[in-house]
Amino acid sequence: MKRIVIDFYPVSLPYVGFGEFCRQIGERLGKRAAELRSRHGIELFFILPPKFRGCFGNEVHYICMPKSFRRLLALYPIQADLFHIPYQNSRTKRLPLAKKQLLTVHDINFIYEKKGKKLKRAADRFRKIMGQSDYVNYISKFAYEDVKKHFHAPQPGRVIYNGVTDLSALSRQASLPASLPDEFLFHISSLRRKKNVHLLLEMMEYLPEQNLLIAGDWDSDYGRMLQQRINESDSRNIYVLPNVTESEKAALYAACRALLFPSMCEGFGLPPIEAMKLGKPVFLSTLTSLPEIGGKEAFYWDDLSPKAMAEVVRKQLAVFDESPAYAEKLRQNATRFDWDDCVEQYIKFYIEIIGS
Repeated sequence: MKRIVIDFYPVSLPYVGFGEFCRQIGERLGKRAAELRSRHGIELFFILPPKFRGCFGNEVHYICMPKSFRRLLALYPIQADLFHIPYQNSRTKRLPLAKKQLLTVHDINFIYEKKGKKLKRAADRFRKIMGQSDYVNYISKFAYEDVKKHFHAPQPGRVIYNGVTDLSALSRQASLPASLPDEFLFHISSLRRKKNVHLLLEMMEYLPEQNLLIAGDWDSDYGRMLQQRINESDSRNIYVLPNVTESEKAALYAACRALLFPSMCEGFGLPPIEAMKLGKPVFLSTLTSLPEIGGKEAFYWDDLSPKAMAEVVRKQLAVFDESPAYAEKLRQNATRFDWDDCVEQYIKFYIEIIGS
């Protein structure tokens, strides 16, 4: 039997992209595990936190250990035909007895976020994990081209787009807080500096007729700074929520006027496509991967000054409202990103690599 070991440790982080990616891939591979064993002679082994043992079914094998022991995985004596690291920030850079290693690169945002010694350390870590990998795949064409631009990357690779969950059914399973306005623009993210949320706060001064709801993790220096700005602002059209559940997120997408996502750097960008799947207009920056993912149906801010952003939102909301067919165009664009298709491509890549 061929053995494939996959590091799904971030499944414990439901509010970040890596966690969602690992959960979606793991669930679908777990459902395909019996088929992979019978048709291709492949056994799947998943690296997970102890409390997640069994979460992907009984047809896969679990390698579970506390977070503090994860670095010891580099010494783990398991034979593997392929070790898949599905995110470039994994603490486990290699398995010593793995014949081949596949790395999934989501982004190299550190190029845009860090400077000086911090940038050098991040770049050195990335070079190391790239150098230890025999194959690489990227979650967008932008991520692929960005790596090729900044690093030596001779490994065979390909682009495999993430899927995006259709939250339409789930959107009817949660009720919204009574304190929210009837109509609102929406932003949801990890509220890190790269998300440019402070621009939305400044923009709302020029959109007094609209309301903005922001949901995410406020327990960070940037999140606390945003909260302080909101508290000190004269504007009373900004509302906040902490991290929300999957059903609450779906209900907020369904209820909002539009999703606002002025991110500075993204390797993919799940929220815009999640909103598009519900037929909601999205406003994006023109930076990094967002034009590739949003397509021609998204609205874009070419100028990220607050007044110009407000003018774009006001103008394009009117365009959306005047075109009953626009919502269906957004849904059609979102069909490009499907988790089942994503996993099928990973399975084909696995089989190609190990020669099963």
